Amino acid sequence: MSVYLTCIDAVPSASDAVLSKLPITIGRGDEADICIRDTWSSRVHCKLSVRDQQLLLEDLGSSNGTLVNGAPMAEAVLQSGDQITVGITSFRVTYSRLPASREPIGTDELLAHS
Repeated sequence: MSVYLTCIDAVPSASDAVLSKLPITIGRGDEADICIRDTWSSRVHCKLSVRDQQLLLEDLGSSNGTLVNGAPMAEAVLQSGDQITVGITSFRVTYSRLPASREPIGTDELLAHS
């Protein structure tokens, strides 16, 4: 499964990412697999993983919660096209079971918030 995260903020604050290996964590701390420089996000905010061939988002006890399509969720099965919000950074999640059409982006290549 290839998972694509596309930053959909009015002024994009992070790069797009192609995730070929899961699970991954998202947060503002260096210990997160995908580090976003968003002071509203927790150091390790949420996790994306695959369970029973479904993409699962799990909030990891973040201070401000994680939103899926605008609604707070502790855990959610994601559908391709769903929007997730981590802190104040929003991503469109799309995925395919086909191989990625481009090389995976390393987590250190993501642009950080300024």
